Amino acid sequence: MAPVVVRPAPAPTVADSVPVSRPAGLWLLTIGLLISPIVHLMALWLDRQWLNFGSHRSWDAFVYLLIAPIVGTLMLRRHERARFSVYVFLSCEILRAVRIQSLPLGLLALASILYLQLPAARRFHPSVDPQRVLERIRLRRKERAG
Repeated sequence: MAPVVVRPAPAPTVADSVPVSRPAGLWLLTIGLLISPIVHLMALWLDRQWLNFGSHRSWDAFVYLLIAPIVGTLMLRRHERARFSVYVFLSCEILRAVRIQSLPLGLLALASILYLQLPAARRFHPSVDPQRVLERIRLRRKERAG
């Protein structure tokens, strides 16, 4: 008979024991991402370009009609990869700002990235835990093998 290995449960983290409320800045960023399709369509309908909303490029439409709401949904659900997704999205916004020469868009994206560095935002959306990712990978490999 094989010995039974009992592993202790991981120690509770601050995120597990203390409910953290969503900071106002994160609400603003999340809502902004979620309503970006409305803003983009409204800008197109009014034939106005504001920041990069209202652009007639199909890639920009794809970003604001589909990608931004997905990133906003990840943030709303507190998905573990929400923070990373927002960084990627905002970094691309900075590149778009350079392409269209929009200083306000670049500054807004940069300010959002800097806001995500504040302690309250980091508590609410912590960085990805590499150990948890590795554990998930190991579990998937075992499921495939077994």
